[in-house]
Amino acid sequence: MTIEFSFTADQEAFRTAVREFLQKEVAPIVPQMDESEEFPRASVSKMQAEGYFGVPIPEEYGGLGLGKVGYCIFLEELGRVDASHGTIVGAHTSLGTTPLLYYGTEEQKRRWLVPAAKGEKLLAFSLTEPGSGSDSGAVHTVAERSGDAWVLTGNKIYVSNGREADTVIVMAGNDTKLGPNGGVTAFLVDTKLPGFKVGRCEKKMGLHGTSTAELILDHVAVGPECVVGEVGKGFHVAMTALDVGRVSLGAASLGGIEEATRQALEFSKNRTQFGLPISEYEVIQFKLADMAMRAHALRYLVYHAADRQDRLGTDPKKWTRLERAEKTREAAIVKCLASEWASEVIDEALQIHGGLGYIRGTPIERAYRDARISEIFEGTNEIQRLVISRDVISRGL
Repeated sequence: MTIEFSFTADQEAFRTAVREFLQKEVAPIVPQMDESEEFPRASVSKMQAEGYFGVPIPEEYGGLGLGKVGYCIFLEELGRVDASHGTIVGAHTSLGTTPLLYYGTEEQKRRWLVPAAKGEKLLAFSLTEPGSGSDSGAVHTVAERSGDAWVLTGNKIYVSNGREADTVIVMAGNDTKLGPNGGVTAFLVDTKLPGFKVGRCEKKMGLHGTSTAELILDHVAVGPECVVGEVGKGFHVAMTALDVGRVSLGAASLGGIEEATRQALEFSKNRTQFGLPISEYEVIQFKLADMAMRAHALRYLVYHAADRQDRLGTDPKKWTRLERAEKTREAAIVKCLASEWASEVIDEALQIHGGLGYIRGTPIERAYRDARISEIFEGTNEIQRLVISRDVISRGL
């Protein structure tokens, strides 16, 4: 398998433009956002206006048309600046627009995808429930037929963007006896529909700029045009979206690794102990070397996976079983390694900062709190290891 990748001139120009924008419009508001624990509406609106919520979406559907590679460039740069903004974008783009792009009808794309890509509407994705997390096929939210329509009843939890979203992609059981293969359907639910309500919003360790909401569906009626993909194929829709999300999460983690390494390097050059900058001591040099190795290796993994997803295209019906299996394994590997390496690197960067790293409100302290969730959401790393090991047992290396 060839692993070779380089960015085009246009992609490098996009990275430069994104970096300048984020430093000007996002970075300055992050400390106050983290302290106030409020959704950053102003900066999100500016990002939407720039088209950054539709980076991988084709231009014909209102996006920038930069594919998964461009999307990962954006999330890598955003990961350098703030994880909350990255989560808001990821919940909308990876998990919200992917089902529409890959499985939506032309009518659904015009009605929901185009305004989402243009930044006119915010999307969310809801799979987890009080009784099902890692066992994502055990959905208890019920979808009952009512003529041609469907009536949804149930509770969803831990929904990123759940409080602010205009539309939520909801996984509901059309026939619980069938389980995940045939018994779960994906629905587009506009949040202003009767019976839809936002419940509890969680107070979290990190990601203070995001809402993590409970959604209550009390006999919410939706038409047949709100079914994404086929009835009973919701689990496939969800897993395809998560494959995209796991690679882009890897890109955001890469950005976090790079920024933590930069901060640790700068601090170590300026912090003097026993007459020397601490960067002169081998114990610090080895920490910095480990950080750099992780960043270097992860950069290849992320962009190789993103490039492969671009080459596969957005029509799942054209994928072979082997291509689907390889894509899923690779996404799981990227997500698992990236999230764990980010936690390790940020922890070491905090250690290099010493007592200062433990002070509330410093960038490295915020990064430490924000990073931990990446080993849990979009599929816990224990689940990623199951995905990887089962595929290895089935197909080998």
